[in-house]
Amino acid sequence: MMKKQLTDIQIDKEKPSHRALFLDGLYFDSVNADCIPKLGLRVGLTIEPEVLRKLIEADEGIRAKNCALTLLSDQSYSKSQMIYHLRQRGFGAEAIDRAVEDLEQLGHIKDEDFAKRWVARRQRSKPKGKKMLAHELANQRVDRTTVERVLADIDHSDEADTALELARKQAKRYQSLQPEVAKRRLHGFLLRRGFDYETIQTVIGRVLIRGNRK
Repeated sequence: MMKKQLTDIQIDKEKPSHRALFLDGLYFDSVNADCIPKLGLRVGLTIEPEVLRKLIEADEGIRAKNCALTLLSDQSYSKSQMIYHLRQRGFGAEAIDRAVEDLEQLGHIKDEDFAKRWVARRQRSKPKGKKMLAHELANQRVDRTTVERVLADIDHSDEADTALELARKQAKRYQSLQPEVAKRRLHGFLLRRGFDYETIQTVIGRVLIRGNRK
């Protein structure tokens, strides 16, 4: 492959943080400005286009991985979340795929661990039923199969105990209401927290409403 000369380096008008590279007077690629000194790029440099492209891709992959590690130092991310955040920071698809693959192999990104930590944190701070947890994990871009596998570890009796504890606390707010009104309010509360119909009915039947155990 014939070598070409780097004839110009201009600020990319669409991405001011990037620089447009020109080989033999023709546009070649747009790269992050940090690449210019790192790769020793300068006007007048003679290089094979494919070599230059590989250097640029390698540098972007390293920067994407470092960016991901910085993000992970503050909190955990699912695979899809990390891809989204790296895209938002302007990294290309190949660099992102390479970075995420490396991080998965190193164990820094694992959707199942992320989902388990999310559920454990939720159960400590703001307990919810499986339906709501599944909805939240889907919003966190965890795939359905992983969500189902993680939530399958939650025993039905444990979920019922969680619902009962929440219901008893919430029922105290309804003591001035008529029993049927209180039941409807409690039913709606537990439904919004993601508990299934059977669990809700069982729990309501055990909660004190206006001093009586129903």
